[in-house]
Amino acid sequence: MNYDPLGYYKALDADFNTDERVLKITYREKAKFWHPDHNKADNAVEEFQKLSLAYDTLKDVKLRTVYNLLALVYDAASFPDMKNLKLYKAVDGTENPFLRVFLLQKVTAGFTKPVMSEEKLVGTFNDAQKFIKDITKHNWLKGWWTPRAAAANLKALKANIYNINRNPQDNLKLLVHNTALFYELGQTDKAWLSAYQALEYASDDVKNRLQYFLNLLPTVKTDIPQWNYQKLKKIQLVPPLLLGSLVLLGALIVTLPHLHGLQGVDQNKEIPYYQQVRFNSGQQTVDDVIVSKIFNIPVDISDTSMLYHLKKSVDVMYGPSDEFDVLQTALKNQTVRVTGYTPDQTWYRIMLDSGEMGFVKKDVLQKGVGTDIPQGSKIFDVPASR
Repeated sequence: MNYDPLGYYKALDADFNTDERVLKITYREKAKFWHPDHNKADNAVEEFQKLSLAYDTLKDVKLRTVYNLLALVYDAASFPDMKNLKLYKAVDGTENPFLRVFLLQKVTAGFTKPVMSEEKLVGTFNDAQKFIKDITKHNWLKGWWTPRAAAANLKALKANIYNINRNPQDNLKLLVHNTALFYELGQTDKAWLSAYQALEYASDDVKNRLQYFLNLLPTVKTDIPQWNYQKLKKIQLVPPLLLGSLVLLGALIVTLPHLHGLQGVDQNKEIPYYQQVRFNSGQQTVDDVIVSKIFNIPVDISDTSMLYHLKKSVDVMYGPSDEFDVLQTALKNQTVRVTGYTPDQTWYRIMLDSGEMGFVKKDVLQKGVGTDIPQGSKIFDVPASR
């Protein structure tokens, strides 16, 4: 891409690297040609004005830098008025470089069908927590009282949890826009911080241009807040969990008078489990005793807290014992996801990139990512390269 949405570089036959001297020479030649006093063409005035606006922008180092930054995230139709640029601010109105964008669905029950809308927040992590709590509370208090509204509410809950950090373009636009404004206002520390955070959401080409800008400014040595997206997801689960608890409590109250009837139930009835295990002898079975004793850890492929790597190459077993068959051999430093453990925490169940799960001993695991996680891995949602 040429990142020239308003055609300023094109008007002067220039590009990102053209220096001011060449720009000035080109402008003089073109201005002489298009000046209405000499050129009587119908479009002479329009072309001369475009040329003058382009030169006025690109000859000024600060304006040119602002244009170059905004051109990374805006096209011609959406490009803002550079004379009236406004900062995205936190909810309390402060000029904060640590902002993100959130889009959440809001549901209100209606007489015939639920009313759904999308709410947008720009704010800090604390702003996000309050905003998400308010939307979730609204959905569960006002969007639950008809079957259709309940279905819409569950759909919105699923979407809101899934999309917590899945709007890279919105966040890129926010951070780059504020980078340009902070730079224009002379707040170079905030400009550097916003640009640095924008790297997380940028394509390789945009990263290169942002890095070029970062190199123009002094490096800011400060801690950048880490966003706990898992916490923002869990906030939304509180109302349905409370509702589920109330429903369960009600069911127990109704059921308690009939508990004596359980005495006649066959206590030796087989309990079905679904994990197949294989022994060294080659026999296969479904081992309900072993599976029932594994403490499960829910798999969230956007969560990095359960990612570990192997201290050495090891055999991954089908069950939590050396007596089981080998599922496969995992390599040293290979990144895996922990999905469960035995009560004594001697054996840990891990998930491999293929999605298969097996067991290794605790002492071979080291918390954190080892080798890079490949695209398409089942253990972590690796963003696709743009």
